[in-house]
Amino acid sequence: MRFDSYLAEWAEFVLMNRNNKSDVVAHDYDIVYGPIANDRIGLQIKRLEQGILTPKGFLRNIRFVQPTFQYYFGTEHSLLFLRSK
Repeated sequence: MRFDSYLAEWAEFVLMNRNNKSDVVAHDYDIVYGPIANDRIGLQIKRLEQGILTPKGFLRNIRFVQPTFQYYFGTEHSLLFLRSK
């Protein structure tokens, strides 16, 4: 799974994972790449989660925030793709 910017689908994916209270991962992707949901947008994510913001309003509020990206390696198989330089 790849998210190249802040998107409504990315926000839904973040919320799905944050709201997952089980020990089972909420998705079956080997690798996920996308923006970090960090402190710079944390308040906006909380407002989205509480229903104060719509996904469109959320994206409008963070439109000037420059994202920092991360990789998530979620399976043993995904580790095969790691290379050292």
